[in-house]
Amino acid sequence: MSMRSRFALAGITLLVGGLTAGMCHLFSSDSPRDVAHLAQYAPLSAPVHLLLFAGGMLVLLGWFGHYALQYSSSGTVGFTAFVGLFLGIMCGDLLHCILEFSVFPVLNSEAPYALPGLADRTYQATPIAVLVLLGRFSLCAGAAAAAVSLYRRRRLGAAFPFAVTALLQAATVFPRLAEPFSTASIVALYFSMAALGIAVLHSVRLRHAAAARVATYPEPPQPLER
Repeated sequence: MSMRSRFALAGITLLVGGLTAGMCHLFSSDSPRDVAHLAQYAPLSAPVHLLLFAGGMLVLLGWFGHYALQYSSSGTVGFTAFVGLFLGIMCGDLLHCILEFSVFPVLNSEAPYALPGLADRTYQATPIAVLVLLGRFSLCAGAAAAAVSLYRRRRLGAAFPFAVTALLQAATVFPRLAEPFSTASIVALYFSMAALGIAVLHSVRLRHAAAARVATYPEPPQPLER
């Protein structure tokens, strides 16, 4: 596989995964506390979170491929961005998806009246809650580092969305702002990944066009020095 194909593959996975995961977060909602609405929520929640998990995995694959192709020029800031966002997406978002499309539907079918309380305790007083919280801090640091790294490489179209994501993630640290900014911050993260995918594909197209021009109009031979 050529280097151009590898960059294109990374860009496509970032674009498709980012749009898929971002749209899933826009259409998903928190578990209802009213038991009467659980019967309507459960059949829709599991497929949405399964699709969200698939989109998030595509983002992680594209993010890993993008870093692997750029690691020589990424430096410490780029490495911080890669680790922060990779671990942040895994722990801060995709971890809870596994519960939503595997464990919670079973609990809803067996004990629907107990599901709201179990869901609250799962996300508040268990090791999973700690991992999700650490993942959110990792997302904030990773998004800020990604904005700086992309700015240094003059990819302003991708750096700006990551800067906005970092600000929204930082706002979720405060208890009063956590709930209103939680969904917006994670949607901004995935749309930032999609914007990065567009930037990567655009750079691939420019390189291909430059290579085509060189092949069509080669440089004239230089005269030999006497």
